[in-house]
Amino acid sequence: MSTSSTASLSSEISMENFLTLFVTQLQNQNPLDPTDNTEFMSQLAQFSTLEQAQQQTEYLSDISSIGSASLQLDQISLASAFIGKTIKYSDDSDSSDSSDSSSSSETLSGVVEGVKLEEDGTVSFIIDGESVSISNFIEVDNTTTSSGSAASSNILSKLFGKK
Repeated sequence: MSTSSTASLSSEISMENFLTLFVTQLQNQNPLDPTDNTEFMSQLAQFSTLEQAQQQTEYLSDISSIGSASLQLDQISLASAFIGKTIKYSDDSDSSDSSDSSSSSETLSGVVEGVKLEEDGTVSFIIDGESVSISNFIEVDNTTTSSGSAASSNILSKLFGKK
């Protein structure tokens, strides 16, 4: 059996099926010309190696999805810190229609109402009921929150005993 045919059968044959075929092959061999034991051991070792490779692939896939979920959680946590704040963001929704993408992007601002995990796995801000990708985020707009920011820093300095 060639390596390529073994690889293609790997998803169809379980270890139990392989052992059943293996025992059947042993039972039905020619008694006058028995198959060499090293050939049987080689087949068993190849199948075991293939099964271990499949298990490693599944394990790595699980680790990858855990890493992706962790990244999404981090992005949601960071994005949620902006809820209630006015941010500046680029609106590049028309960039696919234009041949010059730099001229179609404009800077907008709005208050972040919430955070949303999109179906494609990306995280977006909710601004005026619309989803805005966090990749479009430019900066926090301090012009509208400077008095609130000064007031909150004044309160914090009193709480910690510093002026």
